[in-house]
Amino acid sequence: MGTIIAFANQKGGVAKTTSTYNIGVALAREGKSTLLIDFDSQASLTISAGLEPYDMDYTIVNALQNKNAVPISRCLKHLRRNLFLVPASLELARLEVVMIGRAARETILRRILEPIRNKFDFILIDCPPQLSILTINALSCADHVLIPCKTDYLAYRGLELLLESIDEVQELVNPQLNIMGVIATLYDMRVSEDKRMLQMLSEKFDVIGVVKQLVSVKRGICDGTAVTELMKDDDAALEYRKIAAHIIAT
Repeated sequence: MGTIIAFANQKGGVAKTTSTYNIGVALAREGKSTLLIDFDSQASLTISAGLEPYDMDYTIVNALQNKNAVPISRCLKHLRRNLFLVPASLELARLEVVMIGRAARETILRRILEPIRNKFDFILIDCPPQLSILTINALSCADHVLIPCKTDYLAYRGLELLLESIDEVQELVNPQLNIMGVIATLYDMRVSEDKRMLQMLSEKFDVIGVVKQLVSVKRGICDGTAVTELMKDDDAALEYRKIAAHIIAT
């Protein structure tokens, strides 16, 4: 059965989508069949993969519909060897409101993933940057949660709300959910505040990777190229591959 990992942080701008995509590419390059799920109405992961959300025949929205839903297997886009994506669209924001009124709303995603879960080694879910019903769904079906966190004080303080939500999901819906660790992102070793925040993160969490603030991470987004394949010896590429190796070994 495939391992499901939710990449979650209620704060935006922490390189959550970038981390999801690069780690997914790294896992696929290691021969692991990997599915990426764009669970954010901004469709940032879809765009990062070089796709246009408006051009998709089927997206995660079609699979989540209460009526006339399509099997999620029809929503898969083959990106490259071992790597697939379920894209998102802007309609996900509207659907989110409808989902709140549905029965067993916390486990909708778990139910639609069940038929394809065994087909993948890893399923990575890029959660929206807020604690919404979508994020709760992702946490409810995940085995692990990975938390990308920018090394600044506001991002660090914002983790408290996420941890509360994780505790609640563990207690009420998914007792097997495990915090795999934190990925410290946008780290600038020249800034003393960044060093202090990295130390604070390390004291409270298992920091499984530190991704520096580098221009290289942004390159290739327009054509769907990850830094892990664009610049193989780049510091960020090496770090994301190290995180992928940690995931495989876990």
